[in-house]
Amino acid sequence: MKRLLILILVVLLLAVSGYAQDPSVPHLNDDDEFNLFLLALGIAFVSIIIGATLAGSMIATLAMLVLFGLVVAGVLSAGVLVGLYRKSIGAGFKTVVAVTGCLSGILIGEIGFYFINRLFHLHLSGIAVLLIGGFSGLIGGLLLGLVLFLLIRVFLNYCRARLSF
Repeated sequence: MKRLLILILVVLLLAVSGYAQDPSVPHLNDDDEFNLFLLALGIAFVSIIIGATLAGSMIATLAMLVLFGLVVAGVLSAGVLVGLYRKSIGAGFKTVVAVTGCLSGILIGEIGFYFINRLFHLHLSGIAVLLIGGFSGLIGGLLLGLVLFLLIRVFLNYCRARLSF
């Protein structure tokens, strides 16, 4: 019995070692055609695309900041000119508040009416949405600017009365 067990173990060990050396296992070829130059071109192309995107977004941001600065300078200069013409700081401040209210009202009115058009399915054209939203925002912004000016004036008069001795 002992000999039979040893014989079976030897046969199994020989079979396993013979299977491990079987040449029928497919030989995996190395990638000798790996084109390093093509990989470098691909990386360069992707890098150029990312760089162009970053440069374009920076230029667009800079242009928007310049435009915003010009609008702010125009509003402030209009307020200063009105104040100098009427010889009143209040008139210049009222002009600045009214113009700022109008500009912000136009923007908010257009965005708001765009969402109203989408929400209630009014099926208006883009130009109609811009005109209706802009005009209603202009009127609302002008009224809001005038109300804001009156509230600021009432608040300043209240503070002036409380601080006077």
